Amino acid sequence: MSSKSKSSLPESPTSKASVAPRVSRISRVPTRSEADSSSPLQKYRLSNDRSPSSINSKLAIDRRSPKITSPADKPAARPVKASDLQSQLLLVQEDLKKAKVKIVLIEKEKGKALDALKAKQKLAERANEKLMDALRAQKRAEESSEIEKFRVVEMEQAGLEATQKKEEEWKRDLEAVRNQHALDLAALLSTTQELQKAQLDLAMACDAKNRALIHADEAAKIAEIHAEKVKILSAELSRMKAALPDSKVEAEAEADENEKMVLQLREEADSLKEELGKAKAFEAKLLEKEASVEQLNIELEAARMAESYACSLAQEWKNRVEELEVQVAEANKLERSASESLHSIMRQLEHKNGLLQDAESETALLKEKVNLLEKMIERQKDDLQSLEHQLGLLREERSEMAEMVKLLKGELKTTEEEKLSALNNEKLAASRVESLSEEKNRLVNDLKSVEEEEEKNKKAMESLASDLREASAEARDTKEKLLHIQVEHETCEDQMENLRLVLEATNGKYETVLGEARHEVDLLTAATEQSKNEYENAKGEWQKKELHLVDCLTQLEARNSAMKREKDQLVNLLKKREDEAGSAREEESRLTHNLIKVEVDVICLQNSLGEAKAEAVNLRGCLLDKENEQRKLLQEKEGLQTKEAASKEKIKELSKLLDEAISRSQHVENGDLTDMEKESDLLQKVVVCSEENEHGGEDKHKMEVSLQEESTAVYNEDVQVDKLTKISSVNAKGEDRTNGKEADTVEAEHKMRRSSMVEKEAEKEPFEDGADSKADGGAAITRQQSQKKKKPLLQKLGSVLKGRASNTK
Repeated sequence: MSSKSKSSLPESPTSKASVAPRVSRISRVPTRSEADSSSPLQKYRLSNDRSPSSINSKLAIDRRSPKITSPADKPAARPVKASDLQSQLLLVQEDLKKAKVKIVLIEKEKGKALDALKAKQKLAERANEKLMDALRAQKRAEESSEIEKFRVVEMEQAGLEATQKKEEEWKRDLEAVRNQHALDLAALLSTTQELQKAQLDLAMACDAKNRALIHADEAAKIAEIHAEKVKILSAELSRMKAALPDSKVEAEAEADENEKMVLQLREEADSLKEELGKAKAFEAKLLEKEASVEQLNIELEAARMAESYACSLAQEWKNRVEELEVQVAEANKLERSASESLHSIMRQLEHKNGLLQDAESETALLKEKVNLLEKMIERQKDDLQSLEHQLGLLREERSEMAEMVKLLKGELKTTEEEKLSALNNEKLAASRVESLSEEKNRLVNDLKSVEEEEEKNKKAMESLASDLREASAEARDTKEKLLHIQVEHETCEDQMENLRLVLEATNGKYETVLGEARHEVDLLTAATEQSKNEYENAKGEWQKKELHLVDCLTQLEARNSAMKREKDQLVNLLKKREDEAGSAREEESRLTHNLIKVEVDVICLQNSLGEAKAEAVNLRGCLLDKENEQRKLLQEKEGLQTKEAASKEKIKELSKLLDEAISRSQHVENGDLTDMEKESDLLQKVVVCSEENEHGGEDKHKMEVSLQEESTAVYNEDVQVDKLTKISSVNAKGEDRTNGKEADTVEAEHKMRRSSMVEKEAEKEPFEDGADSKADGGAAITRQQSQKKKKPLLQKLGSVLKGRASNTK
């Protein structure tokens, strides 16, 4: 127990040294918080320049300044971060309350420990008083032993009977001690077996941890491979956007492959979770085994103490048995002759002196134990003083934490009032909250260390209490021995009175015998000196054994400390593996998120493909309508030519008018073509602008090429008419009904107007006026047709822009 108390003493300065820098860190935080809450960036930099840690803060702010200068980019993040700060402050307040409760409990336990120490001091004082009484009684016994030398003859027979009874009792006690020793050996064997099992479990746990590490490494490699695959897929998606209609099947295949890869990653994550659960179960088993090992170690120590105590008792009983055998032999000799009785009386008196010396030695041992107890009490007082010092430091930290909480509340109020400047100070507030959380964890660790030290002190106090109980038991034994000696003294006095009468009658006879007795007394004194030397030798051997036991205890403590260190290392490794598994999970979640984004992009591209196809179909329908209109115009021209052939009488005048009308109509058609080209150019520009906002330069070129191809396809009349008619007949039956109806109405109106114009021209006599009116009517018709053609194109342009806007959203 003394070694434990010594080991607990050097831990206190380290805890003191660890508390001091935390206080300094806490004291630095409110200065920064006040500067942050009271001023914007420039004031903040000035205040940090004045502070002792201005250089590091300047560098950190200069690095973060480009991010802080854009407060309008993320306005929605301000109330969220303020709420996070409030929640974190509430958590810190709860932790402070818990710490206060723990400190109150620690103070109560300290008071209890002080009361227990006072009680133990009182018990020690009482033991000292009892020892003083025992010493006084010893002196009295020594004074009375001079008178008891002639009153022992009659007590020998009763002593023999008592010794026989005591021998029987001692034999029984020896058998009981042997049985206990056998039980202790069986317990030791069982504990060794359990320790071997625990070692096997530890080896299994280490193997499981190694496997988990291998799986985590494999998962990290797979995550890297998947990240590379995601990059490749993103590149392929950019290519897919360039050639969407051709690579739709490939995109679907790649999407299936991505889904398979996601499923594989999820399965691997589940397997890793199972392995982590197994590792945690092994950890719980390890903790249970360690607790059982500690209990077994305690039982081993108790068994060893019991063995040593039993051995000492056995040796004492053996010594007493030998002494009693000597006494029996002496009693037999005294029975044979009266002269021998006197010799035996002298020997017994010398034996009583030896017993008194033994009692004196026992009292000396008790004094040494009392001194040791006093030293232990002084050490406990020193430990209590160190604990009080630590509690004072904890109280100071608590007050500083309360001040910190007040300052943080003020900062929250200022952040609510100055929400516009909160974005510039969010990162610093987050760092402060992290430092507070770290300090909270450190305080929790300090509290745990204080609790452990208190548990150690409690154990030391319990050991002191056990030692005091043993001392009190030994004092009681000494009291009983003294009472027994007093009883024997009284009996000896009675015997001495009887012997005086006998001695008065036999003084003359035994004067010669007394000389011989004195010579024998001298011999006995020499024998007593030899016995004292033997006793001192035995005492030295006993001290050596005690030192050996102390060394064994220190070795056991060293082994226990090594086991604890290994346990801590294993716990740290498990925590690291859990962190790595968490990072792997985060990477898996990121990969799944990226895959989901890729799938969403693919779906958007598919939708854009469908819309582009629908637009292409609509454009093809418009082209077919225009080609049908051109054919009908050609047919009408042929009808007009037949009518012109029939009206040969008016050929000369009408031919000129017709040529002029045809030239004008061709000019108008060329104007329509130019209008269509302008509209196509406008469409190209709008689409190019929209794609510049979305994709970039590559998609621009491709969309421009596609629109140019569509514009060229519109106006290549002879080559693409048949192809477009076939494609429109297959793909655009259901979609172009409305366009067909509009085209039919336009054609019917055109025919009616042409027929009315021809009839009017035939009826009118002034051909020039009729020609002018015909030209004007043709121009109006062409304008109406161009306006009708422009309307669906504008509608398509609006639909394309809406689709682009929805895709960008």
